[in-house]
Amino acid sequence: MDNRHALRVVNARFTELLGTAKEDDWELPTPCSEWNVRNLVAHVIGGHAMVTSLLTGKELVTAPGDTVEEWAARVERAAEGEGVLERVVSHPMFGELSGDALLMIRWGDVCVHTWDLAQALGVEFAPEPGLAEAALEWLVPFGPALGASGRFGEGADPGPGADAFARVLAITGRGARPVAGAD
Repeated sequence: MDNRHALRVVNARFTELLGTAKEDDWELPTPCSEWNVRNLVAHVIGGHAMVTSLLTGKELVTAPGDTVEEWAARVERAAEGEGVLERVVSHPMFGELSGDALLMIRWGDVCVHTWDLAQALGVEFAPEPGLAEAALEWLVPFGPALGASGRFGEGADPGPGADAFARVLAITGRGARPVAGAD
């Protein structure tokens, strides 16, 4: 999986869904129990700022009025930098890893938060199967540590025959994905 491409794909999808939000949707609750849509968007922007800082070596901060589109473009430009995939960075939660691994974690986070946003807005979202499979590559080894970190809900077993994205949601503490048409 090309992590630069995956980042562009999930950023576009998150931005597309956010573009459908109405003014009063910003206060809707999300599956992240303490966040509404506004908090979720701030988290995505903050994550983009952190990753952009790590990739460029420049400390960047967000400001009121910053948009997801602006920070998505910044992190995507940073990802295109010379030697960025091989660069070793120090992530506050995952420790030292390559720039390529950092991009994988970033797009995985945005992918899951796109599902969170879709749930808040009452719309369907499922990433392309290849993205969900690739997200499992880094989530499975980190799974037990995610719940213990306090930043994720407790992981759960999605049940037999679960598809890759249902497993991603379960590992990140979101339980099993609702089945379309289920009560």
